[in-house]
Amino acid sequence: MRLPVRSLLIVAASLLALAGCVGSTVPPTPPQTGATGIVGTRIARLCDPMDFGAKADGVTKDTAAIQASIEACAGESRGIIVLRGGTFLSGTIRLHSHQTLRIEAGATLLGSRDDGDYPTLRPPTVNTELNNCKRALVYAERADLVRIEGGGTIDGNADIDKWRSMARPEGERPMAIFTALSTNVAIEGVTVRNAATWAVVNLEVEHLVVRGITVDSPLGPTHDGIDVVDGRDVLIEDVTITAGDDGICLKSGNPRGLQDVVVRRSRVLGAGVANGLKFGTATVGPMRHILFEDISIANAQASAMAVESVDGGVVSDVTFRRVTVTDVGTPFFMLLGARGNAQVGAIRDIHFEAIRADRLRHAWGSLLSGAPTDAAGPHDLEAITFRDVELRYRGVGDAVGGHVYGSTEGDIDHFPRYAGGYPDPKFIFATPTAKSEVVDYALPGWAFFVRDARGVRFEDCRLAVDGIEHRDAIARKDAVVRGGCVVVR
Repeated sequence: MRLPVRSLLIVAASLLALAGCVGSTVPPTPPQTGATGIVGTRIARLCDPMDFGAKADGVTKDTAAIQASIEACAGESRGIIVLRGGTFLSGTIRLHSHQTLRIEAGATLLGSRDDGDYPTLRPPTVNTELNNCKRALVYAERADLVRIEGGGTIDGNADIDKWRSMARPEGERPMAIFTALSTNVAIEGVTVRNAATWAVVNLEVEHLVVRGITVDSPLGPTHDGIDVVDGRDVLIEDVTITAGDDGICLKSGNPRGLQDVVVRRSRVLGAGVANGLKFGTATVGPMRHILFEDISIANAQASAMAVESVDGGVVSDVTFRRVTVTDVGTPFFMLLGARGNAQVGAIRDIHFEAIRADRLRHAWGSLLSGAPTDAAGPHDLEAITFRDVELRYRGVGDAVGGHVYGSTEGDIDHFPRYAGGYPDPKFIFATPTAKSEVVDYALPGWAFFVRDARGVRFEDCRLAVDGIEHRDAIARKDAVVRGGCVVVR
């Protein structure tokens, strides 16, 4: 992937600017409210919620005290709101420009379990994802130079029936961190636990850095780890994620789209029922110039790497490099289609390099599917490359009672097409039952099924299969596939 030099310079400049929010010259133990510390060449005002009546006992609601300290630190100078030495029970708090929320090691910002403590948020933009993003514990809107940092914890406190899994729509449950329409945002060092829905969400943010955080929110479907919705110049690095749903999910709910994103040196330890790295489900605007590298992915029911466009957006110039995969449903999933009233977009220039995958859960294989030829607009996958990939798939065996596509002549033509529903491999393929291991919709190819595609290329590709397998490794339908894979028995 060719990330523009200008974008790299912007990210670097953003890091330098954000570094001005906090610095080593700030006294480790600030004086009383209203005192200041020197931060680089700027004066930082240090505000402690304890001086505004916070109890930090995990029982008393400290929302008003924390917000009062935030307001006291508002203004032209840098403001640092410091939580230390306790558990601060709170509903929604709202940060402003030029502010840092510092949660020190040993401190916890604990989300209230009362719905009334989370007012409905209405960022002034039109974005399809605002149907899901309506409430939050920590919020910033139209702010510049905002940091959330420290060695402490933001705990959504959502391990309760009403907020687990899909008990209620996402929009009725609070995110742990939500920034919207903001610039120069940094989220570093904190641990985010048990969010009631998507954990860390940034919507239409420019110049975003997410670094060194841990997300531990394995509460079932709709509990994503990190979501980036539209925006540009994004750096995510050195993060560790255990999520109930998608680990890192890039989305677009606005025609502006998402561009210039780097995700590196990170681990997805669990993506529950979903995908490790995902484009979609929302794909309204273009998503381009995106790099994932040096990432490990484990424990995902669906796929390790999912690239989807079903809302008319174009996904292009994306590279996955040096990704290791274990214990997932399938390594790759690529789907171009249309749902609702959307036109078909495009998926092109997608590159997978130095990928290793083993211990795959199912015999699905990896589906690479364009839209059918009668769809309006472009309908092929274009310029998809797999270079230096080493994959070990699970064989379907001598399945009895289910339909293994490719096991009878001609049935490759009847493999189910995407019909406009939720675009995810586990909804297209059937999961084996606990009793039989029968796969109702195993792909025509045990490694890949490529359909409605042109310019798909395999270079230095090595495949292996465990157990009995009668299908070909790679099956194709209305597709141009170049190169091939060596099958190691």
